[in-house]
Amino acid sequence: MSLNQLFSLTRRSFQTIQAAMNTVGQNVANANTEGYARRRVTLQAVNIRDTGIYTALPPRSATGLGVSVATYERLRDHLLDVAAWDARASLGAADEETRIYQVLESLLAADDDTGLAALLNDFWNRWSDLADNPTDTGVREALRGQAQTLIDTFHRLARDLDTLTTQTTETLRDAVDQANSLLEELASLNSTIQAARQKGNPDLVAEDRRDQLVHELAELLPVQVHALEDGSYQLTVGGMALVQGDQVMPLTLDLSGGTPSLTFGNTGIAFRAPEGQDGRIGAQLRMLTQTIPDVRQRLDTLAATLVNEVNSRHASGYGLDGLTGRAFFDPAGTTASTIALSADVLADSRAIAASGDPTAPGDNSVALQIAGLRDALLFNGGTETAETYAINLAGIIGAAAKDATGRLERSRATIDHLDALQQGVMGVSLDEELTNMIRFQQAYAATARVLDTARSMMDTLLNL
Repeated sequence: MSLNQLFSLTRRSFQTIQAAMNTVGQNVANANTEGYARRRVTLQAVNIRDTGIYTALPPRSATGLGVSVATYERLRDHLLDVAAWDARASLGAADEETRIYQVLESLLAADDDTGLAALLNDFWNRWSDLADNPTDTGVREALRGQAQTLIDTFHRLARDLDTLTTQTTETLRDAVDQANSLLEELASLNSTIQAARQKGNPDLVAEDRRDQLVHELAELLPVQVHALEDGSYQLTVGGMALVQGDQVMPLTLDLSGGTPSLTFGNTGIAFRAPEGQDGRIGAQLRMLTQTIPDVRQRLDTLAATLVNEVNSRHASGYGLDGLTGRAFFDPAGTTASTIALSADVLADSRAIAASGDPTAPGDNSVALQIAGLRDALLFNGGTETAETYAINLAGIIGAAAKDATGRLERSRATIDHLDALQQGVMGVSLDEELTNMIRFQQAYAATARVLDTARSMMDTLLNL
């Protein structure tokens, strides 16, 4: 090896060690940066024939020209990423379901004195009191007051369901906007990463940013990520490509109808995903199109049945004023939001019918019939009473809330485990980086000694 080659070798060594030290510095600086994947420089020996210069060398002479950077890479396990992204869709869905079910559970609390079941029990009790004292106007006033309390509770529940629907709709709209924004940025990053790869200088910061965005998107949607050879990601949901290269198919949310609908772009194809694995957006959509409407329908069924059954018996009875054919509840109000006392009962509690005999105000046959509705199997195909129906409604919601909470805890445990595994791959260890820094520092000093020796040899040669 000539002295010129020795100078070239040390120059290349300095450049390579500086690149390695820059990598160490970058890792140390970003040790606490969220989403940062540790960088690593892989070194390789440079053969003289790899440089494009051919020099005839004597046998057994040195043929190397030092060291160069073979690869400059991010340390990240894509399989762990994919597993974590899949798990995040379940986490997002369970978190959203838990939040909404807990709200519904608090509204329908079966063990609360102000719950529907307790109020229905008090309502039947007031009718029993009227049967015991059919001519007592004070008992009638108490019955009317208890009925109004029950009605007010129906109205409150209906308003609370409206509020929950409005809030969840707004949350869904924001989530869809956020998802579309993430899709646009991911497509833009795809272009940046592709261009950098083509130039042979990967943009690792852009790749870190892209993985972090997919991390956020995965909680919103059950997105599948396919890494392509050109360095870009293809993102699909239910087989529909939302991001391919720099092309985006946004989600389209339609709130113009009675229930929201979510489609892919202008295709008209509805968003569908397995229940519980459909991310926050899927869970919100299910709550708005299935769960909340189902609770509302059950409350409306309870209110309508109560109105019809009580009125059908009440109309056959006689009030203290001797009149008959009057309704107890307003016949037009057959939903939880519209149930109300009839105008006659509101105007005068003496219009409440207890007697079945116009000549016997002390008769209690009608009051007994209405009080007997407590035990009437009027719901779910003749298997449940009104109180049982209300209790079971609260129980269904409570069981769903418990199940969602359990799935949330399991999803969090899975995510924590996968994140810990990924952190072991991509996380920065300051102890390891310090070791590398010392190693490269010593290599740099040794290279300086080689250069100093080569310069002394050159000076000796020139002085001959």
